Amino acid sequence: MGGVYDVVVVGLGVAGAYAAYRLAKAGLRTLAVDVKPYERLGDKPCGDAVGGHHLERLGLTDLPQDVIEGRVRGIDIYSPSERFRFRVLGEGYEIDRIGLVRYLVERALDRGLELETETPALGPVVKDGSVQGVVLKRGTGSVEVGARVVIDASGNARAIARRLPREWPVSEDLKAEDSNVAYREVRELRREIEEPEILRIYVSKSVAPGGYWWLFPYSKTGTRVNVGLGVQGGRGYPHPRDLLYRYVLSREVFEGSRVVEAGGAVVPTRRPLESLVWNGIAVVGDAAYAVNPVHGGGKGSSMLSANCVASAVIEALETGRTDAGGLWSANACYMSSYGAKQAVLDVFRLFLQELSDDDIEFGMRKRIIREEDLNVLSLRGDLELSVVDKAVRLLAGLTRPSLLLKLRSVVEYMSKVRALYESYPRSPVELPVWSRRLEELLEEYKARVLG
Repeated sequence: MGGVYDVVVVGLGVAGAYAAYRLAKAGLRTLAVDVKPYERLGDKPCGDAVGGHHLERLGLTDLPQDVIEGRVRGIDIYSPSERFRFRVLGEGYEIDRIGLVRYLVERALDRGLELETETPALGPVVKDGSVQGVVLKRGTGSVEVGARVVIDASGNARAIARRLPREWPVSEDLKAEDSNVAYREVRELRREIEEPEILRIYVSKSVAPGGYWWLFPYSKTGTRVNVGLGVQGGRGYPHPRDLLYRYVLSREVFEGSRVVEAGGAVVPTRRPLESLVWNGIAVVGDAAYAVNPVHGGGKGSSMLSANCVASAVIEALETGRTDAGGLWSANACYMSSYGAKQAVLDVFRLFLQELSDDDIEFGMRKRIIREEDLNVLSLRGDLELSVVDKAVRLLAGLTRPSLLLKLRSVVEYMSKVRALYESYPRSPVELPVWSRRLEELLEEYKARVLG
């Protein structure tokens, strides 16, 4: 394995595996490394759901049946009392995450990918202001491996990005309050669950402060479910495992159930990095904070980020420019396909986390926002101001006018953030000015709306 690789991919979750597959398919000399053994590649605690529209966009509609754990036709969202329920319809799948990664890696290996498992990446090789390789641990020592581009797909560890110069935008750290600390178990129930093709999300600040708990059936069996709970990080909330056992697993439906697997993870729940690329480096997936800020789902968006980065890397290596400018098309691709929506949802997430259970109960009972509005919000990140204005006119005289007026302001700032992302910089030179405008807009939003 001598010489300089075209690309080294660090981490083989769904984002790294998809990037490696795209790059190997394009004929690039690619090395992928992961700290896990081969049989555990892709093993990360999560809800395992992915939208069908993501798979279609990524060309993954022909996944083998053993990768698909179940089909999804919608999500039920429950109020804190569980008396009110919104059903948002949409096609999707429960996925065997290890099986999906293996499917992608095997196809990349068939196209020449070089793979090293149980190999920690210790950091980047930075020379002349650019990443030119990585340092890998091999045996009891370490070795430098050269690469024209390095892709950090190491998830929350950010094994490469966190060791880069602090002035590089890809090195921005995740604030604890912009994360969700989650714990989940896969359980085998004694009886088949009703409507196994419907995922369930339960919103309650007393049960899951700053987050929610979920019950996702695997419809292939009808008796196996993914059940978990997440809380906002950085607020000193109880451990999600304790909350899950106290409030959820004590329910009758779980009586006599069997634990199949269990684990926890930290999930980023914020807007994406302001740039996914810099000189010789790209970040994808959780390492790029490419996750839906409201529900924490990341499989589809992580692979979208990997797809955008892979296309940019292929183009950059053809032109011979692997600096930030040469890789910049990755940002244009991701911000237009998902990043703008993600940033808008981040504004909405900050609002939701400040609401009390009574506020949420009121909003769902009065149907201030309807199922069809949530569907549009989920798919496009849009919430029409007319919808909120109508609610203000109908309900402001009854009760909670301040909540309704605050929601109106939230929607206005969502529109402002979307407009800013629609004018995303065309080159790295323009990024500092744009970043300052974004920071000022978010600070104004927090001061004027969230208080």
